[in-house]
Amino acid sequence: MRTKTLLLSAVALATGVIASQAQSNVFSANVVGYVSVVLPGNGQYQLCANPLDDGNGNYVTNVLGNSLPKQSQVLIWNGAGYDVLQRGGTPAAWPVGATNQVPPGVGFFVRNGAVASGVPAVTNTFVGSIVVPNGGSVTNVLNPGFTLVGSPVPYSGNLAIIGLGGGDTNMDYGSPLGKQSQILVWDSSVQGYNIAQKGGGANTWNATASVTPGQGFFVKNQNGAVPGLTTNVVETLNLQ
Repeated sequence: MRTKTLLLSAVALATGVIASQAQSNVFSANVVGYVSVVLPGNGQYQLCANPLDDGNGNYVTNVLGNSLPKQSQVLIWNGAGYDVLQRGGTPAAWPVGATNQVPPGVGFFVRNGAVASGVPAVTNTFVGSIVVPNGGSVTNVLNPGFTLVGSPVPYSGNLAIIGLGGGDTNMDYGSPLGKQSQILVWDSSVQGYNIAQKGGGANTWNATASVTPGQGFFVKNQNGAVPGLTTNVVETLNLQ
C-alpha cells in the first residue's frame, strides 16, 4: 500500500530548520505550519479535526478564533452525545470562560451560522506544530462503539481501502478494526456520511474511506468477536 503525502496546505517551517535539516532528514524540533479548512455557510456542518498543536491548550476559542458569526456552534462528541458550544451576543462571542478543548486527534463538528441565514463560507486556519518530531509516533485510542477522531498527524490519504483489510501505511485505521466495524466520513456537500464497513469472508472493506488534513471522522469500533475491546492506531511522522 502506497504511503500518502503529508499535507500542511502550505508548510511554513521554522526559520533555519528547512535549510539545516533538509539534507539529513533529522528534525530536532517539531514541524510547524498551518492547515486551512473551509466551513460552509448557512448553518451547514463541517466535520473538522485540529491537525496541529497550538501550544496553548488547543481551546476551541483559540483554535477557531472569532471569525464565525452569531449562532455558530461547535459540537464535541462525549461518547454518548454532543457537548455544544455556541456563539452569541452582539458582536458574536464565545461563552465567557469556555474551556472546551480540541487537541490533535479529536474530531468535532462546526456549524457556521444559522440555517438559511445568508451566512457565507468561512475559511479557518489551524496554526501550530505537529505533535511529534520526525520519526516519532502518536497513538489514537478507538473506544468500543463510536469515537469521533481525526488524524493527529496532518496526513492526507485512505483510512481504509476497498477490497483490502487496511488503509495507507501512514494512517492505517482499517487493519486494527475488526469485522463489522465502520468508518464514517462526512460529506459536507450533501450534509451526510459516506460509510465504509469491514466484513465478508475475507474481512475486507466495502468502500474506501479518504480524508484530508483538518477533517474529522467517526469510527465504529466493533472488534468482531471481541466486543468492548479498545483499539489503538499508531501514526508515525515520516518526512523524507
